[in-house]
Amino acid sequence: MKKIALAILIISISGFVFFVFYFEKEIELVINERQIELEAPVLIEEEVLLVPAKLFFEEFGVDTKWDSQNKVFSGMLGEFRIDLPVDSTEITVDGEPVKLKVPVKRIDDIVYMPVRPTADALGVFVDWNEEARELVISIPQTFDPEKENDQEGPLLHVAYPPEAQINYYADSLFVFGTTRSYSRIDVLVNGKPVEMLNRRSGNFLTMVDIPRGEEFTIKVEAIEGVKTTTVERAVIYPEGLQTMSGEPLELHSSHLIPGQDQILNPGDTLRILARGSPGATAHYKIGIGSYIAMTELEYPNGPPGRGGIYTAIYTVGEHDAPDSGLSDTMPITVTLVKCEEQVSRELPGKVVFFSDTPYKTVEVREQHELKYRGWFRIIRDDYYQLYASTRGGTGYPDNVAGYLTEGTRFEAVGASGDYYRVKLEGNETYLLHKEAVRVLEGKDSLKASLYDIKITETGEKVSLRLNATERFPFLIDSSTNKIEVKMYGIEKVEGLAKPEKYGSVKDLTLEPMSAESDALVLNVELDEDFTGYNPVWVGTDLVLDLCKPPLISRHNPLEGKTIVVDPGHGGEDPGAPGPGDLHEKDVVLQMSYYLRDLLTEEGANVIMTRTEDTEVELYDRPGAEHTNNTDFFISVHANAHAAGADAVNLHGIMVLYNYDHNKKLADIMLDTVAGEMGLPAMSTWRRNIAVTRHTQFPCVLVEAGYMMHPEDNWYILHPRGQKEFARAMKEGIKEYFLSFD
Repeated sequence: MKKIALAILIISISGFVFFVFYFEKEIELVINERQIELEAPVLIEEEVLLVPAKLFFEEFGVDTKWDSQNKVFSGMLGEFRIDLPVDSTEITVDGEPVKLKVPVKRIDDIVYMPVRPTADALGVFVDWNEEARELVISIPQTFDPEKENDQEGPLLHVAYPPEAQINYYADSLFVFGTTRSYSRIDVLVNGKPVEMLNRRSGNFLTMVDIPRGEEFTIKVEAIEGVKTTTVERAVIYPEGLQTMSGEPLELHSSHLIPGQDQILNPGDTLRILARGSPGATAHYKIGIGSYIAMTELEYPNGPPGRGGIYTAIYTVGEHDAPDSGLSDTMPITVTLVKCEEQVSRELPGKVVFFSDTPYKTVEVREQHELKYRGWFRIIRDDYYQLYASTRGGTGYPDNVAGYLTEGTRFEAVGASGDYYRVKLEGNETYLLHKEAVRVLEGKDSLKASLYDIKITETGEKVSLRLNATERFPFLIDSSTNKIEVKMYGIEKVEGLAKPEKYGSVKDLTLEPMSAESDALVLNVELDEDFTGYNPVWVGTDLVLDLCKPPLISRHNPLEGKTIVVDPGHGGEDPGAPGPGDLHEKDVVLQMSYYLRDLLTEEGANVIMTRTEDTEVELYDRPGAEHTNNTDFFISVHANAHAAGADAVNLHGIMVLYNYDHNKKLADIMLDTVAGEMGLPAMSTWRRNIAVTRHTQFPCVLVEAGYMMHPEDNWYILHPRGQKEFARAMKEGIKEYFLSFD
């Protein structure tokens, strides 16, 4: 070794070589915890480590070739190839050029390559301990699944479609899976080469058109030389719902509305629907009342015609309800008549009428009891769903209007199945789950008056206190520095003065919602962005805290911050399937470990909702914030394509958020993570999801690429990529905090 060192030193003195060596201790090379005996030293040039290319490739199991004419040294794993042109600062990795800081070198017939760019291309980890002068290279475990016992040919694992025959409701199906990584294996699906095959991972993805109304076979072949492995899957794209047969005359057993009992008062409407044989005369009756004609439609929500969908709207009249109390529970019966045939069926939902209003006065239970029952929903009565169940059995779908606040009171005007019905303004109907509230016995009605508004401010928040005589229903909309509070069943007392602008409050208005309504709208604008809001009841006063951004150090914005990291899924919930044996729950937990460590290194206090492969109840995931003064909540996921999506071309990063004031955060996270990873920035998406329902602090869900997409899952499945995702998310969190500086 001394002879080599002396020779290199002489060349260096002659001015032909640019290497600088530290002779106090030679660099040791460790690969997979095994120290390598070196015939030629590891070198350093301009702080770049260079290793003998042949030794490195052979340790990794890569075939090598020297092209003496063109002076190119190559490493090949199947069709995966790395070309190292001597004296060039650009190498080629699987056909793509990669720039180098220092060129490839050839000294004494030994080709030296910069280790990090080549290692990154192959997915190898490199750690340099300068103090110990030790270069440690770790070749990660392979992610190839186990070969099936009956597979004599090359490895082939089809992750989707699954083994069991499935119904698939789209005409274009994605097929994905994996073969052996770094191999010469080719993959065909129904005789055609797959659209996308990542040779490093062996993962493949393609799209297949499937016909409607018949069992369709997906044939996947993995070919390596003369050996072939074949896997078949069966899917059915069912025909659309067909009109029922005209003979015999019958009514469907489940396509019936209402699906649950309804409690209604005069002025309410009841939709009655039944599916049956087409071309009949249809009518219904409530209890022992008279028969009322129904209209036959061509198809659900369509025009009149012979489609076997029979519908009617019944408006409850004053004569239906008793003077007080509730009527008897009455069945609804639908009858079809055709020629001399007649068939009747009692609908699953019965009806009760009452005239006393409100039906019940109720109060929202403690926050920890709400969980999935805590959503406040508005019914969409512009169309109905006959073939799917709806909340309350009304036939109408619904949208989330907001999450309930503990202690809020409502007047229920009736009930639909497991839900109370609430009217806030006009004819819009809302639903409250009966288990989300308690009945206020002895309180016949609610009537609130707003008699004062107080503003206080600290370094952490701006607080609005709305002094009222009774707790009232409210809905909140927010943006980055504005908040709108819609208050229902309340009027302001005569002479109520609007408070003067105070501190950070730039503007405040209080107006009636309309000329004739008992509803008010409070709009507040701050002169700076807020990070969240928190409404609570103190007696009959509504206190609304607008949270200011935390104080940060531009040098280290994460120091002292409490950040909740939520690895998605877990336990019996695997999340999105991967191409091999790994699933979403596995990879997002690893990403979350790396994210935790990176955040902790920068001084953050990190709370994880799970640290093992255990199932965490969805509504318990955001449960640690109240006792830990959370500054930030991030839920880590990997995406899955929906049925019919163009899976090959649709991939990249998506960020979900729940409230408008988190839109800025979602945009920053999307741009940062996509930019750092070099993957497409798909979109931000506002969705009412459980893990992002809390309003008090910044909160997002990051979809770190698609599990089934070979460009995305190279990073998702690979420890190196998981670390990069974690680093990108950490940078996104930093950028968000810095945006307030």
